Amino acid sequence: MLFDNPDSFLICAFKRDTALCDPDPGARAPDKFACQLGCGNAVRPDSHARAAREHADRLDGKAANVPQPLGNRLRRTANRFRDLADAHDSAAQTAEEAIA
Repeated sequence: MLFDNPDSFLICAFKRDTALCDPDPGARAPDKFACQLGCGNAVRPDSHARAAREHADRLDGKAANVPQPLGNRLRRTANRFRDLADAHDSAAQTAEEAIA
């Protein structure tokens, strides 16, 4: 079963036994508030990678208008979202490639 998690910029192909969100035994859905980077259940379509990049741009815009310590933190977070999108772009496959 697939669960869209736009806040984490991914779709979860939920399998309880491999989920890093540590769902309760017998859970039928992921804990969308506990998504973990690197979870094998995560699937990221191109649209989510683009959204992560756009979110990073918004964070950079905010960083320019706040005190430096907070701005630095926002820029680091923006860079993590860009890294996530870059990783997607470098490993992305078409549906046909994924099935083959």
